Amino acid sequence: KHHKLSVLASSTNDGVNEASTARSEFGTFQYWDDMYNGMGDFPADEYSWYYGWETLKPYFVDDVVSSLSKENDEFQILLPGIGNDPLLLDLYGAGYKYLTAFDYSSSAIERQEDLLWYAEPDASTKYVKLFQGDARNLQKELPSDSFFDIVLEKGAFDAIYLSGDGNLEQSIEEIKRLLKPGGILMSVSGVVPEELRRTLLPKNDWEWIRDGSDDLKAGCFILKHLKKEE
Repeated sequence: KHHKLSVLASSTNDGVNEASTARSEFGTFQYWDDMYNGMGDFPADEYSWYYGWETLKPYFVDDVVSSLSKENDEFQILLPGIGNDPLLLDLYGAGYKYLTAFDYSSSAIERQEDLLWYAEPDASTKYVKLFQGDARNLQKELPSDSFFDIVLEKGAFDAIYLSGDGNLEQSIEEIKRLLKPGGILMSVSGVVPEELRRTLLPKNDWEWIRDGSDDLKAGCFILKHLKKEE
């Protein structure tokens, strides 16, 4: 089950490694709004960071879902930095109904609302919550601690890391606040340095179910939150 993820889809963003440029742009609303309004570096319509659901699904089922005891349609799932990735629709279509997704860009959220309404018109009012938010502080939008069973991020940690020093640290603290004890973090990341990742996700707080450090291009990391109930 803990096999090497050796093939990634061609949507990998090779330019994300140009850290000097990225660090000056990724932390601005303007950069992301421009992108989702069709004036950026990536398609505004739909864009799947690193790889899509079909590649991700076996890891999600075998290492995430199997680690939890609920039925699929009972999971509360958080998707940080959703952008215009079709992952939200893929999860909904696979039977995971209770989805909360946010992005730094309001234009990205508008795009997700359009995609969701077109494909699943009832989902936006019954099950799915979408909002513009800052991963470093979600207290206003998501005040309840230990609420989510699963946090699935795909490229969000990379963009946050590139946006400036300290931002990733604050964001992971928010993830820890929101994730239930025993909940699962699935992180698909190709930019965050390995040493920093291990510092921010230490083994006394997280059980490393899958270490994606040897994956090509981007790693698929799956961790269980070991925070004890207070």
